[in-house]
Amino acid sequence: TVASNMKKTLLLLIILLNISFGCAQNIDDLQTFRKTAKFLKKNVNKEYTFKEVFDREREIDEEDFSDFVTKMDINNDGLTDLIVDAYLPLIIVINEGQNKFKELKFRNREISSQNESELDTIIKVDSEIIFVFETEIHEFDDDIYTNVRIKKDQKVLSYNKEKRDSEWIIRDVKFKLDSLIVKHGELVEHKKNEPNLKRKIKQVEFSTSGCYGSCPIFELKITSDRIIEYNGKKFTNFIGSKTTKLELKDYKDLIGLLEYSDLENVEDYFAVNWTDDQSGTLKVTFENNETKVIQDYGLLGTINLQAIYKKLFEINENIE
Repeated sequence: TVASNMKKTLLLLIILLNISFGCAQNIDDLQTFRKTAKFLKKNVNKEYTFKEVFDREREIDEEDFSDFVTKMDINNDGLTDLIVDAYLPLIIVINEGQNKFKELKFRNREISSQNESELDTIIKVDSEIIFVFETEIHEFDDDIYTNVRIKKDQKVLSYNKEKRDSEWIIRDVKFKLDSLIVKHGELVEHKKNEPNLKRKIKQVEFSTSGCYGSCPIFELKITSDRIIEYNGKKFTNFIGSKTTKLELKDYKDLIGLLEYSDLENVEDYFAVNWTDDQSGTLKVTFENNETKVIQDYGLLGTINLQAIYKKLFEINENIE
């Protein structure tokens, strides 16, 4: 009958739409700039349109696709991840499986520079994928920055105060290099040898202060059985005290980041050189009840600490 045929046609359309949707979710199937942009907009950031990611300055030739888009397993979990290096700062997307994707961002905020850190190269050492970033240094100091690359006789844009105009000059350009790797779901500093830990972590505590703005103010304590004792004070999804349990994956990622960062050999105090920023206090208690306390005004102490803070703020955001 006509009604029966219409039902069959409708069912077929639904199946085809589901197949199409499934393909759109698969990084391996991304073969064009427009499909990649649609994937990014849907799964990562709604502002990642084709115009924003690929076509800000000119139309890109599809033959150059592999020059801008890289698909590879970054963290050795058997899933294909995505790297897009076009007109936006570098986009790194981790495939967490089951149509879940997570963007990783890096900016060397330790350096007082308006320049974005740019990807210099991706190298593979044994089975590890290492991202080498470079950040231009305006005020060069050998005592502060390590792993510095100097590019000789570069033509760079400078501002002439006397002429009140921009002009091209030739000078040596200095860059700080950072070698990063994905560990426990975040970008951290690459280490040739992981720390040989003698003590296991028993408990993690973290608290934040306010800032000139709406920084979330909260306290949390996480025990080895994944129990969270939380106190949201201001600018948080939940205000007041609450006890809940952390997902196993989130707990393993947090402890993994803490262990990888070798906190026992990290300084106890960090501070940025500006005012009205947020402070954080991280306290780790080990099995023998010894503790490590790190106070960080500005929350920029080290790249690895920034990864830990990011995870702790994600835990805070998920408490409702």
